Amino acid sequence: MRNLRWTLAGLILVATTINYIDRQALSVAAPVLSREFGFSAQDYSWIVFFFLLAYAVMQAVMGRIVDRIGTRAGFALAIVGWSLANMLHALGRGVVSFSLLRFLLGSFEAANYPAALKAIAEYFPRSERSTAVGIVNVGPGLGAILAPPLVAWLIVDFGWRTAFLATGALGFLWLAAWLRLYHRWTPIRC
Repeated sequence: MRNLRWTLAGLILVATTINYIDRQALSVAAPVLSREFGFSAQDYSWIVFFFLLAYAVMQAVMGRIVDRIGTRAGFALAIVGWSLANMLHALGRGVVSFSLLRFLLGSFEAANYPAALKAIAEYFPRSERSTAVGIVNVGPGLGAILAPPLVAWLIVDFGWRTAFLATGALGFLWLAAWLRLYHRWTPIRC
């Protein structure tokens, strides 16, 4: 495939964008969830705390897992895990369940950057790695831009549960492309 490296960089950009859309879904849905479940500001802070705790602790753990099982499988595991965790938010019933779901989401989302950087190291020569990392790093901003209107539209038209299901499903679309593209060619090791 011509320009496979750049296609993979674009695909990893999309994964990182999805990562941030899934992450932002709760903050967009928070006013609706607070009304439905009576969350106080302190309740919401605990829910966010458990996401951040998992994300911080699991960075090294998930990096080790990606190293052990490989980039293709590691990234696939990560996006399946965080997509399912995001979709499971549709079953949330209160502070405890949302805290546990956020912890699960943060655990799997922590693998995004270790897997992304490993893929770049495997497929890009040193002279192009900074450019590839720059492309991937567009994802957080793009996800933060897209999440509010997308999630708000889903909530208004279909309900908050559907917003989590739909945004979580995006990861499975990405997974099909990842599994199709990543394994067909041998990475360039430079």
